[in-house]
Amino acid sequence: MYCFLIASLPGLDLESQAPMTLEEFDDLCAGELDKVHFAALTAFDGTVTPEFRGEQDELTAFYKTYGKFELYLRNRIARRRADKAGVQLDLPDPPEYYGEYDAAAGLLANTADPAERELIIDKLRWNFIEEQLLCKEFHFDALCAYRLKLAIVNKYRNRKLEPGRKTFDAALERLSREAFRQE
Repeated sequence: MYCFLIASLPGLDLESQAPMTLEEFDDLCAGELDKVHFAALTAFDGTVTPEFRGEQDELTAFYKTYGKFELYLRNRIARRRADKAGVQLDLPDPPEYYGEYDAAAGLLANTADPAERELIIDKLRWNFIEEQLLCKEFHFDALCAYRLKLAIVNKYRNRKLEPGRKTFDAALERLSREAFRQE
């Protein structure tokens, strides 16, 4: 059912320009999917554990799996940052354990450049999505995965490193001045 749609999609690469926006992808899928499938495809933004009901429940198993992973990854990163800062952070452990990703989250704590750290996190997300697609290349999950990966690639669409670095440096300068004024 999805073979032709999936086969017609341009390839995605985390290091390349996005071939389309999420809105363009959704418009493309809206013409090809029935209402239930389209609603399931567009119901998740990749940031929280989704809650789906009824017909969408079976269709969104991929998103639920990804949502659990995303929560795990964010909690692990937050814990590592808190540990490095000497702050006690009590976050619940999810029932799933992703050992290789846990080790990678530990390495992130030593990455000083925020842009580099964000790219590493997105690579972890990308790899997890790829792992979930084994033997599902033409399944509905492949459309869900494509949408998540497209969202990641689009995040970098209009990002320019130098202006971001200048903004970051200016913010650090301002915070430093304020910190010294209070002393």
